[in-house]
Amino acid sequence: MRALRFTGRGLWIALLLLGHGLWWFVGWLALALSFRGKAARQAWFGRRLAALLIGLGATFVKVGQIMSTRPDLFPPHIIGALTRLQDDVGAFAWRHVERAFREDFGKGPDELFARFDRTPVASASVAQVHKAELADGTAVAVKVRRPGLPDLVGFDLTVMRLIARVIALAPSARLLAPVESVDEFGRAIRAQIDLSIEAGNNARFAKNFASDPDVAFPRLHPALCSPRVLTMDFITGAKVLDAPKAQGADATRLAKIGFRTLLQMVFADGFVHADLHPGNILVDRDAKVVLLDLGLTAELDERARRAFAMSFASWAAGDGKTMAKLMAEFSPSAKVRDYAAYEADVIAFVGRYLGKALGEVQVSTVALDMMN
Repeated sequence: MRALRFTGRGLWIALLLLGHGLWWFVGWLALALSFRGKAARQAWFGRRLAALLIGLGATFVKVGQIMSTRPDLFPPHIIGALTRLQDDVGAFAWRHVERAFREDFGKGPDELFARFDRTPVASASVAQVHKAELADGTAVAVKVRRPGLPDLVGFDLTVMRLIARVIALAPSARLLAPVESVDEFGRAIRAQIDLSIEAGNNARFAKNFASDPDVAFPRLHPALCSPRVLTMDFITGAKVLDAPKAQGADATRLAKIGFRTLLQMVFADGFVHADLHPGNILVDRDAKVVLLDLGLTAELDERARRAFAMSFASWAAGDGKTMAKLMAEFSPSAKVRDYAAYEADVIAFVGRYLGKALGEVQVSTVALDMMN
């Protein structure tokens, strides 16, 4: 039965690729014949790509979300089209919401809440969010996992791993570790599927930032939380990129809070929110920065944190030799064969950015340069 379902999923993916490909070509041809211009054709491609990923389901939507945060790798028309995948991928039916509640809590949502809006306020790759109200009048956001997600993700990851193994047959592609990358992606998306993991992460972050007046996390209601349902206070605010215009928020202050938050996560706590795209960062009515969607995290032990600190310190001091040594020691790949040439490359990399103001460099470009 599992083999049949896997085959069926593979055929469905192939049909979607074929159907969306044909529909894109017809639209492209019509735009070309009507002389609408290159921008119109690019916008059409972006919309079709977003629609394809939504049709393929949660696993591929998550890939699209990652792509939407990489303007250093993808052109603006792709980034613009995929940005909608951060919180608008189409709602699933009410019967699935009701079923999740009855199986996890023994009662329907209308019995557990004073009010429960059936139309979701947001719909993402893993779950959708409904606004509701508790008996005491507290407004809450109820996150409900998409139905059948564990099986769907399992099949999709199997397909992606097979493709990655084929790609890895090419020696140059093997350097990019395609199979290991798919495995890491699988670990990440499985962590986001179990909403009880997010609940635990929420509690840990709230404790870590309890003394910070500028950073907050939604307060949980544990009695109404399960692996498929997460109930938390409803946050009224604007996305961080919209807040300066929508609320008159001070952009410089927000940037400083964000930077300070990352420093604490990486260097002080060793517990990092690993999915910080703009859709997961709100600015509430009190001008606090509220971090959402806490399912994906990373742990950094003392050794890793010390290595990060030493790397940045040597970079700032223009010490390419020390930076090269640290990067080589912490690399998961094989030993560097020509260390002298490698060290020279790292020294040259450090020299390219030494003494430049932040306004003169694009952070994503620097990061890509370092990875190269």
